Amino acid sequence: MKQELYHEIFGSILERKDLIPYLLRDCPDYKTAMRQATRMMANRGFDADGFTLSEGEIDRARIYVTRALEYFHGWLFPFLLRQLVMLRRNGSTDIRIYRTAVKSIRRIERIISDNEFSSIIHADPRHLFLLASSHRYPELFKGYYDKEITDDWKRTGCSILKMCHLIKSVEEDSQDINDYARLGFFLQSKGISTSNLFDFNWNDPALIPEDDCARKGFVKLTLFFGKIRESLTYDKNRGCYVFNSGDGVQVDIVKILARLKSPESMFTKLGKNIEGEAFDIRDILAISFLLKSRDDSLMLFHALQKQGVILQENTSSGSITQTLFDSPKDMHGAVERLMTFLGISGNRGTAPTKLEIESNAVDFFNALGSHAGSNNFSSGEHRKFQCKINYSLPIHINQDTEDILVPGTEEYKNRRSMRLITQQQSLPVELRISDVQSWEKSEKRGDSHHDAYKCRQLLSLMNRLFSPAFSFPEESFITLREDQNRLFR
Repeated sequence: MKQELYHEIFGSILERKDLIPYLLRDCPDYKTAMRQATRMMANRGFDADGFTLSEGEIDRARIYVTRALEYFHGWLFPFLLRQLVMLRRNGSTDIRIYRTAVKSIRRIERIISDNEFSSIIHADPRHLFLLASSHRYPELFKGYYDKEITDDWKRTGCSILKMCHLIKSVEEDSQDINDYARLGFFLQSKGISTSNLFDFNWNDPALIPEDDCARKGFVKLTLFFGKIRESLTYDKNRGCYVFNSGDGVQVDIVKILARLKSPESMFTKLGKNIEGEAFDIRDILAISFLLKSRDDSLMLFHALQKQGVILQENTSSGSITQTLFDSPKDMHGAVERLMTFLGISGNRGTAPTKLEIESNAVDFFNALGSHAGSNNFSSGEHRKFQCKINYSLPIHINQDTEDILVPGTEEYKNRRSMRLITQQQSLPVELRISDVQSWEKSEKRGDSHHDAYKCRQLLSLMNRLFSPAFSFPEESFITLREDQNRLFR
């Protein structure tokens, strides 16, 4: 009895794994269970009238279910099956683990695609609460579906409910993060990949979202990329972009990559850890500057500071890390290059001494290596200089029409003549600096390959969502990394 009380009062709150709802306890039949499920929906932000949920609110709940199933069928299962099949064929000692994982995923797919199961969860999303709780309270479907609810259905209903919770939490925990998720859905609906947006035409009026949330996200990215381009020119003679600090420092940039975190990646990031929260997603936009020379990395960081992209107050010191250089001595070239250019711009006229270079290299290396990341899914082979910033920007709203003004439009150009409401907003950016050779080696090879990293994340998520129907042993992640090193060599 004591254990039962502990579960009822604390279990699901402390563990955040078991979604068996307390309000469904001792329900004698379907009618009572649905009344209680309606109360639970009302407690989760749905507009209920007593024990009644309007058809509009049921449709809104169906959107979460639809997105959960689209995530499974269109993202999670296909990606993992491709990776696991390739790993299985790669001569691994863990071939049995990979084979079992493939069979488990295909079995889960069959359950979710079963017509009878599918009709129950689409008829009313509240049925997910009933399915997830049926093994503890077996009378919940009495009077609606009098066949036996199998263990497979109970577990799968619980898994879908967990996924709906992750999707809803993006909207629920952080309206700011929700803006970017909605923008991601908008771009996907237009057939636009979120993986390389630096060269995207942000001034095309046909691609401006109508939805206010997506529109805010659109405006934030437009303003940020506009800020970057203010200091950027393309030099035909050099055959590359040149970033100008404004104080005499110029940096050659071969390529600029920018990706918006897709909604699917947000759900994955939230789901891989039990205590994941939407406001913890600090890399909504990742922008990567690939340089001709590794020794230009400190100069570009300086130039970005001088031009106001990176500010002391919008950057967490703990987020500034580097893995480009292996030692202070390895950093001498970058430090000397920065000191030389700053000496020229400051009219100092003297070259830095060897002692000055060595001293500064030690300081740089110690400071930038003290906050190395502890992401269990990441690789130790990445070679980059990075930091996370909250880039501040203004969102203008026409007070008369309540429209959000979009840069590049006539309305935005004429904003000074309007009655405006201006909101201070921020864009979470992960800024990365590397050289072409280091990037190619570290981002597209071995267990640091992005697909390898994503595979490890998704296997961990599968363990959380579908246990015990799916189980990838924790100890097998070590062998997995070894197999990925061979697969992506």
